[in-house]
Amino acid sequence: MGLETTHYNLLVSANHEAWDGLSWSMGKDRLFEYTNDIVKSRFTPLSDASFSQLQSLPTLFAYERHCGKAARVGRITGITHRNDGYGISFELDPRIPPIPMDRLEQLLYALDIDARYEMNRTHWAVKNVALPRVLEQGGLIPAGAMAPLVAARPPTVFLSYSHDTPAHKAWVAQLAIHLREYAVEVLLDQWHVNPGEDLEAFMRRGVTTSDRVVMVCTETYVRKVLDGRGGVGFEHTLVMGQLMQQLGTDKFVPIIRQPGLQPIQIPALSTRLYIDFSQDLVYREKVEELARTVHGQRPVLPPLGRPPVPPPPLR
Repeated sequence: MGLETTHYNLLVSANHEAWDGLSWSMGKDRLFEYTNDIVKSRFTPLSDASFSQLQSLPTLFAYERHCGKAARVGRITGITHRNDGYGISFELDPRIPPIPMDRLEQLLYALDIDARYEMNRTHWAVKNVALPRVLEQGGLIPAGAMAPLVAARPPTVFLSYSHDTPAHKAWVAQLAIHLREYAVEVLLDQWHVNPGEDLEAFMRRGVTTSDRVVMVCTETYVRKVLDGRGGVGFEHTLVMGQLMQQLGTDKFVPIIRQPGLQPIQIPALSTRLYIDFSQDLVYREKVEELARTVHGQRPVLPPLGRPPVPPPPLR
């Protein structure tokens, strides 16, 4: 049984509009407040792996008591380090209705929430409680309403690319948008890194914790890999480290975005099957092919028939 079925995140904010947007930030000293020491030890010391575990948990997004606003249920989709704390991106589950404050108050004990202090302080706690079971027993959601949220975490892709031109940067952002349309979470520097944040930490987290790394191989990108230059060179060092440890991994998916008939390729990935995005006319087909690859979908084979009738015996 995974942690996602036995634990949940509790995020409480004093900002009246905190859960109306797509992201939130909090101080580092507020993480794991009102969290049991044994539960906390499951996620510390903090690492890329523990952040990934936290993202896998269902999350209750609540407001401080004085706000009087309904809580929501969803999940954390991204965690980034900031100078003053953590940046959190999230999604609310539209299938689960808002939980009015008065109804939430009735379930505080069952949810392991301190009724005296915890709803009066902005913080992030982790609770050893099966959130779906409590909400179902409290009559707030129908049975099984949270099953897809707990069981079907979308795959996460880290987009590795070079900033060749503003047009290419926009093309990569468009690819990220279209992948999200196919239920693929995308880590993209344009979306998840703010001025002043550590780019190397973001790249390391993206390469090591994502389910797949999509490498957008323009000519500039490949040359930077070969020369070991810039962020692309740094990311390739991380990629090579994982390839050395897991020789048969299919985590790294190279895609071609080059004009010539003979594209230049990354030597370490030259024997792998590339997806060719060079022709804009088939762009949508290639996006779907990439999304199927990320989701691990393979073509359905035709049914296996009977062997041929054996020839008659020789006379």
